[in-house]
Amino acid sequence: MNVRVENLRFAYRSFELRVERLDCEAARITAIVGPNGAGKSTLLKCLARLLPISPGTVFVDGRDIVALRGPERARLMGYVPQEPSFIFNYSVLDFVLTGRAAYLTPFTGPSAADRRVAEEALRFAGLEGDARRPFLELSSGERRLVLIARTLAQRSEILLLDEPTAFLDPRHEVEIMGLLRRLADEKGKTLIITLHNLDLAARAADVMVFIKDGRVVASGPAGEVLTEELLRTVYELDMTILEHAGRKVIVK
Repeated sequence: MNVRVENLRFAYRSFELRVERLDCEAARITAIVGPNGAGKSTLLKCLARLLPISPGTVFVDGRDIVALRGPERARLMGYVPQEPSFIFNYSVLDFVLTGRAAYLTPFTGPSAADRRVAEEALRFAGLEGDARRPFLELSSGERRLVLIARTLAQRSEILLLDEPTAFLDPRHEVEIMGLLRRLADEKGKTLIITLHNLDLAARAADVMVFIKDGRVVASGPAGEVLTEELLRTVYELDMTILEHAGRKVIVK
């Protein structure tokens, strides 16, 4: 499913996000990058409707998401935070089962079919052996994988991920980005992610969107839009882009 943003506005007391136009295509990874405070997470939360937005600003395959009810929207779009806000030490399987909430009627619990969907999500994420482990005993990298598995159980066509590799070691970075690549390539998911790591974004994303001071400065195919001049404009720092083994490497 395609996501289209038109004339989106959102303001805090001392910050304003303004996105005139942005298109994110199905079966692609779109990476939103930019300096701290640029508005990356704010934009992602607007897309997820965790922050209020006006009608006629965010569309999924032409449908205005403001007009969609909560459960219907949850079946279309899944939001993956850096860390969950809950404090209950669920098992991994029970936590992933919470992703089925949009499909349950009031006062009913998950069915055997819901459990099968959750187990399938764990298998896809490579976590089938961790189903009974307590969530809070997992490493940060393992928890990120479980968060993604929960969104897979939600069966959303669009995944919005806020800094999915933040503070992870290189091995878990590769695992997370490899899983996201498979979601785009094998399941046709639309992935919109925020990243600080420019090298990772350039290597893993199909499209890069550069944001500064709440505005989209540039967007396009990762292999084309990334230039030293753009990096200087966005980050106010001279960086050098080198080619190594067919990849772009950014030297600060």
